[in-house]
Order: sequence, then C-alpha cells, then structure tokens
Amino acid sequence: MTKRWSIVLFVVAFVGLPIGLQAQSVIPRLSWGAPDLQGIWLYWTATPLERPEEFGDKAVVTPEEAASYRTRQQSRPEESVKESLNGDWSLFLVSFLNGRTSLLIDPPNGRLPARTKVAQHRADTLGQSYDTSSRAADGPEDRESWERCILGRSVPFLPAAFEQHLQILQTRDHLAIQHEEGELRLIPLTEHARLPESIRQWAGSSRGHWEGDTLVVETTNFNGKWSFHGSGSQMRLVERFTRTAAATLDYEFTIHDEESFAGTWTVKFPLTRDPGPIYEYACHAGNYSMPLILSGARALERGTTK
Repeated sequence: MTKRWSIVLFVVAFVGLPIGLQAQSVIPRLSWGAPDLQGIWLYWTATPLERPEEFGDKAVVTPEEAASYRTRQQSRPEESVKESLNGDWSLFLVSFLNGRTSLLIDPPNGRLPARTKVAQHRADTLGQSYDTSSRAADGPEDRESWERCILGRSVPFLPAAFEQHLQILQTRDHLAIQHEEGELRLIPLTEHARLPESIRQWAGSSRGHWEGDTLVVETTNFNGKWSFHGSGSQMRLVERFTRTAAATLDYEFTIHDEESFAGTWTVKFPLTRDPGPIYEYACHAGNYSMPLILSGARALERGTTK
C-alpha cells in the first residue's frame, strides 16, 4: 500500500470515530496516563478582564464591532501616547479573543462582583496595575511588587496586550511552572500537608490534584502584601488546566474571597504552544526604572522639572 493511501485510510478511520474518542486521541499523554501539560505556552489578547459597559449584555461581538471599539479607544489621548511609545506592542494590533467582550465568564454580565470598602482600598493601593502613575514614590516600598522585582503577574495568569510566556514541566508527583517574569511555582500533586495559617508567602502555597483530565490547583496562604483587583490575604485561588488539543491548553481560575467580593468570579482563556525559547528575565540586573522613578519624584519635589 502506498504512503498516500495509508494516510487517506487513517483520516477516514479517524473521522469515523465518535467525537469523544477523536478528542482523546489528540490529547498528548504521559507514560503513566496523565495529560501532558508540558511545554512552552503563550497567551495575550486585547479582550479586557471586564466587559466594557457599552457592550451591555453582549458576551460576543462581531469583528466589525470589536474593530470599532478599538478605534474609539485608540483615539483617547492617553492611549495614543501609549501606542506611540510601545510601537509594535500596541494593544490595537491584538484582536478580541474569539470576539469575547470580557475574560470573565462568571458572573455572566462580564463584570467583577462588588468590592467591599477594604477591598477597594487594597485595589487602589496594592493592586497590580500597569498604570502606576498615581502611586507614591517616597521609596521603593511604595511601588508595585513587579516594579521591585519581587513578584510579577503570574499568580494567577492574566493576559495583557503583549506576549507572555510560561513553561510547564511535569512528573507524577509535581508540576513546575516557570513564568518568564521570573516566578517558579513548584506544585505538589500528591498528598502534602498544607502550611499552617501563620506561614504566609508572596505567591501563596499551592496544592494540585487531578479531576479526570483536568489538573486543579488550589492556592492559599497569601501574605497580603499585594492585591489582585482588591483581593486580600484570605483569597483562595482555584486554577484549572485542561489540555484540549495538541497545541491548546485551556486555563481557568476562580477567585474565592468573601472578605473582598460579593461573590466568586471566574476567568477563562486558552494558552497556545510556542516554540520558545523563554529568555532570562534578569529583572534586578535591568531594573533601571526604579532609580529613574525615584529620582523623578525627587526632582518633582524640588520643582526642577518643567
């Protein structure tokens, strides 16, 4: 039999399989049967976390509606400045994720649940934001954790308008996630005692388990020195990793924090395989922004800037 006919017969046989079996056959698995989550993964999108109010109850819009929205956003003076500074990194070169108007899938309105007063204060003072112009600069401790090279934006993952990468390594007992912004998370997949309440960490303490073909990772014991949109130290983060195809890994996370929000909220988006490599972050070695931010603040105090 020729090679061409062998391929034709394989395709016919595959297409004839039930959908469930087709899906199983394209999901790579490790020698012990677990889905293979390993590799370098990429994520980025222009879809905002929350649905813009102008879209109302529209969870998905047409490409034309998305383009019109981006054009209006681009016309805003502050966005024009960002675009001119960032060039090819521009938000407006990145399309909405499958037309979705928000990364939030729950609540259904695509908006964050109401914050408590203490959560709103945390969001204003400790929130991990790309716009840090309003933050104080009396000393480095006033600045964002990512500006100080302490913690990036990888617990949990959240897309932005520029490429972000992570690499996953996997054994029977552990999952290792190396984010390009420097964090390394080593997550036990077997029975491990949880840390006592008194021990708190920047990235929390994670434990993972399998629910069918989905890896579920639960993280607690945050130190409260940073905030994810208003979250506090009692936040319980539940992440789900599901390999859906050879080049796709669905990622979902849910925030549980009764002290901070009126309800739970869930975000979902795909990660796609990337050839890599992931380059060294070297945050401290290249952190020229910190002395510039502080020296600029001192110049403002002296009144020596124009």
